[in-house]
Amino acid sequence: MNSGFQIETDASRRQTLAEARQAALHAVRQYELEWNEIRFVQVSEHVTFRIAAGEGDSYLLRIHPGSKPRPEIASELEWLTALKRKGLAIPEAVANRDGAYVTTASTCGGQQLHATVLTWIEGEHRGSGALTEETTRKMGALMAELHEASADFSPSPSFSRPAWGLESFRRDWAHLRRHHRHFISEEAMTLYARAADQVEATLAALSGHDRNYGMIHADLHIGNVVFRDDEPYPIDFGRCGYGYHHYDMAQAIMGMPPAQRASFVAGYEEARPLEQEAISKLESFFIMAMIESYSFHAENPLETEGLIEEQPYAEALLRAYVNGAPFLFESLG
Repeated sequence: MNSGFQIETDASRRQTLAEARQAALHAVRQYELEWNEIRFVQVSEHVTFRIAAGEGDSYLLRIHPGSKPRPEIASELEWLTALKRKGLAIPEAVANRDGAYVTTASTCGGQQLHATVLTWIEGEHRGSGALTEETTRKMGALMAELHEASADFSPSPSFSRPAWGLESFRRDWAHLRRHHRHFISEEAMTLYARAADQVEATLAALSGHDRNYGMIHADLHIGNVVFRDDEPYPIDFGRCGYGYHHYDMAQAIMGMPPAQRASFVAGYEEARPLEQEAISKLESFFIMAMIESYSFHAENPLETEGLIEEQPYAEALLRAYVNGAPFLFESLG
């Protein structure tokens, strides 16, 4: 379900952006940054801005939705700090003048929103069509590196991040059942239900340990990777939490064609061997991620046309899954 900013209409989008700009101007004054420009980037889970500072430095300013608890935001930054200590090239949290990493920012209407500032990771975005076999393998190896670096992560007592697994899937599936009618037919929902039962059974049978479960990015799709000198760098850890590594991989490859999925998995396994029956489990998490995505977008009328267009392919994946036919690396009609 969408716990970010509510932007279902053009009017709500304009209001959200106006409030976020006010909060951004209030927040940036609480940092020791010699900034000369604040440029809007995008609105999704957060409203983000790029801050241009002196000597060519850039920073990412995020305005968080009111629904995001402060401890969760602080915990995300705690995990980023732990990964940074491992030598990974990831965004780094910037403290405000009070030494805090989460800043309270106000709008003209008196609303108070949380803000954070991170170092900007330079690089270019690429669509899946611009990925080579080698760059896709590097993306898989990057995810393996993140999982390896998180294996011995010791969170503080106040650490609080969501968990992505059986309970979260049940919530998302229940939400989709309530809000599917404008893009999924009742006949197709029977197929979805069979697949959802199968996903639940798989999740219920899994046992987590430090080689297959832990802190994950949970949203490392191609839009959250930038490339510099053909090397991938991860950004936007806002959805990070506890989960199975297969789920993290499924989120990353869901928007890729089959050949790229295979390259990604091969790159991962070169850096970090997978456990037995990994592909079968990965296919279950792939279906989980797909259902979860439709649940997230189900109530947004701006997404309806695209959701309808995707259904023939989604149904082909679901049919293969419930019939036990491998589909992850296969082209389906």
